[in-house]
Amino acid sequence: MGDDMDRSSRGKQPVQNNLRYYRVKLGVTQQEMEWRTGLSKNNWHHYENGREPGIKLVQVFAKVFNQIAEEKDIAIKKLSSDDLYPP
Repeated sequence: MGDDMDRSSRGKQPVQNNLRYYRVKLGVTQQEMEWRTGLSKNNWHHYENGREPGIKLVQVFAKVFNQIAEEKDIAIKKLSSDDLYPP
């Protein structure tokens, strides 16, 4: 089952669900996401629990997810901010 199938079965989700989904799919911790995105300690969980990030931060999240997927050789569609925070 490809990533396109995963996304279509999930439908449009709030940004926090998408952040959690891709973080878990890529096998990284909240702490690693904080380190990779430059967030302060213990801030990632706020975004996974409802705080809405600005579009520039969502773009950073997408870039980091893409880097992790490439590093770990995990096949996912290249993510954009629209994938994480649908218009």
